[in-house]
Amino acid sequence: MEENRIRTVLAEKMAAYRKRAGMTQAELAEKLNYSDKSISKWERGDGMPDLLVLCKLADLYDVPLDAFLREGPLVRSQAEQKSRRIIITLISIGLVFFVAAIGFFVCYLAKVDVRWLAFIYAVPVSMILLVVFSHMWSTLLWQALSVTGLVWTLCGAIYISFVAIAGMHNVAMLFLCAAIFQVLVILWYVLMLVRKRNKARKEADHVLS
Repeated sequence: MEENRIRTVLAEKMAAYRKRAGMTQAELAEKLNYSDKSISKWERGDGMPDLLVLCKLADLYDVPLDAFLREGPLVRSQAEQKSRRIIITLISIGLVFFVAAIGFFVCYLAKVDVRWLAFIYAVPVSMILLVVFSHMWSTLLWQALSVTGLVWTLCGAIYISFVAIAGMHNVAMLFLCAAIFQVLVILWYVLMLVRKRNKARKEADHVLS
């Protein structure tokens, strides 16, 4: 990207993020300990702030530092992204239980005795969604917790199904299998954490070398 284009994009994004935050140039200048004339100059593209100012702006608007140099729409703040992801997750889980409610109603009309199992099965299905979303958006800890939740809710749903449908109570071995799988899950995510830290260390060493 050419210097003039960088200056133009930076000026546009500084003004856009300020307006989205609902601040005037004077209010932003007060937060940065600069004059409003400096803010106006940067937003006109007549000058560029130093890196320290850009870091302060990134923290203030809760966006990554490179957001001021990206062409296109504004980057959502971290808080906005988190809220959006929570809403998407809750809606998805709500849809799962809505489908479970429909299944319950259909089974009720068909006079199926174990129609309540529809809601039992909805729990591990919801955990599958949490596994998918956590691997898309969240940290290794939440990924591990979501997989753990899936393991035990699925095991519990299978156990309840055996007891309710077949009257079998001697299927406690399922929980032993789940416990073994749980250990494997923990070891896997510990390995992933170690690999992530080693990768970060190598990247830091490469930058310093």
